[in-house]
Amino acid sequence: MKIFKFIIFLLLIPVALAAVYTSLEIVLVFGANTKMYTIPFWAGIATYVLFQIFFARPMRTYVFGHELTHALAGILSGATLKKFKVTKNGGSVTLDRNNIWITLSPYFIPFYSIIIIVCYLLLGFFINLTPFYPYFIFLVGITTAFHFALTYYAIKAGQKDLKIYGVFFSLLIIVLVNAITLTFVLAAIFPGSVNILMLFYGTFLRAVSIFQYILEGVKVIWASFQRMN
Repeated sequence: MKIFKFIIFLLLIPVALAAVYTSLEIVLVFGANTKMYTIPFWAGIATYVLFQIFFARPMRTYVFGHELTHALAGILSGATLKKFKVTKNGGSVTLDRNNIWITLSPYFIPFYSIIIIVCYLLLGFFINLTPFYPYFIFLVGITTAFHFALTYYAIKAGQKDLKIYGVFFSLLIIVLVNAITLTFVLAAIFPGSVNILMLFYGTFLRAVSIFQYILEGVKVIWASFQRMN
């Protein structure tokens, strides 16, 4: 099993690199072509960053969302929730089963951003929310920055969750899925400006290029080794 996980880990490295590169490219291109209607989103990001710098990290809010994401991921996986605890010093969730999705989901699912997006979309079926769109994307900006900033802080502080499936393997999954998640969030709130298909298309092409480059390198090394013999 360890050998299998190691092989998967090696194969995912080029994919993760390709996904992160493509996601950053999409974000940078989107940012470079900022329109007036996107400014509240960037303002939301700036607002949270300044809040964390000059005031405090809202850790209790983060821990609640973190543990609730564990719980919901478990319930969606068919697990039974036995205990849910959140305090100012941390939290814990007890389920009758576990898997990589349950363990790592809080690190790549922006819980509060998703709640806001889902509520906005659902309410949009019943009432006209167009006048509130700037406030909506402002809140998504805040919660997106909240997710990435505090996920980084939590990982840096050390998390037992990452040790369950191996720190390096877990970090690889977190980086890969966060690249996808960020693009999904942008596509959800700016459907006319961000195309999620570009992420998968760009990731595929770059991953193939990386694999081809690696293969060519292996061929060169193998040819050199044969000449030595």
